[in-house]
Amino acid sequence: MHGVLTLELVAERPDWLGALQAALTLPPGMPERRADQDPWAPPRSSRPQRISDDLGWLRAAMDDPEACGLHALDGTAAVGLWEAREEDSEPSGRLHRLDQRGILSAAGFLLSGTQDDADSQ
Repeated sequence: MHGVLTLELVAERPDWLGALQAALTLPPGMPERRADQDPWAPPRSSRPQRISDDLGWLRAAMDDPEACGLHALDGTAAVGLWEAREEDSEPSGRLHRLDQRGILSAAGFLLSGTQDDADSQ
């Protein structure tokens, strides 16, 4: 059994400007990736996921959570509460990346999760 991640909106509404500012902030020690790239040259290989792609996904998930793999939890005192049911799913990966970069907290969200017994040992 895999853990369940929950995404809670702890602000009255998402702060998308704050999230964008956090997404545009280069992580410490990370060089600018596009410094020597030719924008007109064809890509040499598939590029890694950009955090802006994950932020766009989160924005779309607030409009249509089910289509983005999040399941709304009703009957709570939270402003909004969703879960990603499979820890190794695409939504969970996106949420983890957004959380690690501080974008979820900048937008007014809190990510929490549970682990199964095998993971906690």
